[in-house]
Amino acid sequence: MLSRLLLPPKLTKKDIVLTLLPALLWIGGIHARSHVINARCAGPVPSCAKEAVLKIDQASLGLESSAADGYSYLTQNAAGIVAVSVPAVWNASLFMLGRATPAAALIYAGTDLILFMQAFAWNGFIGETVRLISQRPRPFVYADPIGRGLDPAHYISYYSGHTSFTAAAVTILLLILLGRGATGPVLVVFAGLGQSLILMTAMFRVLAGRHFVTDVVTAAVAGSLVSLVIALIHKPKLR
Repeated sequence: MLSRLLLPPKLTKKDIVLTLLPALLWIGGIHARSHVINARCAGPVPSCAKEAVLKIDQASLGLESSAADGYSYLTQNAAGIVAVSVPAVWNASLFMLGRATPAAALIYAGTDLILFMQAFAWNGFIGETVRLISQRPRPFVYADPIGRGLDPAHYISYYSGHTSFTAAAVTILLLILLGRGATGPVLVVFAGLGQSLILMTAMFRVLAGRHFVTDVVTAAVAGSLVSLVIALIHKPKLR
């Protein structure tokens, strides 16, 4: 697998479908929330007892920091900006150092952007599908099941979209750099930055009362795997 990941990615005509299809399905899933989600915590017989929460997740109950909520958006957005801008800068440097023609550098940049968009779209679609199936209440719902359990958007705790996006963005960035011949120190720097952004995003989502610990752990793994698969399907097969 590592040998394949070292190869530069290649695009084909099927990438149009691989990019647009998950994006459309993701949007459809978001619009389907009000029709699919059962606001069971606010029902005649509420089914959201704190005692039913996993022990590892019970520490998340009672947390609801608005500041942490805001910070989670900053770290998530930072991961996206880094994942898009760093490959562009890297490809520009290849041109300036004479290691790629202008046309090649532009093709590299376009390919890398498509990889990011696919990772973003597939991560969003898969995460939304899991959330619609699990319909897990957010931690803050347990404090006020009747009042806060009416909103369908409060039943998408499992798993964290912010954390999975950050993990997907960081992973696709590292895999893009690996395929573009980035040096060890460069990979180490961005691996460290990426892991920090994942950890901070996950921590802030828990402190904000938006997700349980198991939500963010699952999200980090899921987002990373999505990007790994996206990278692998764009690598030439070894003979």
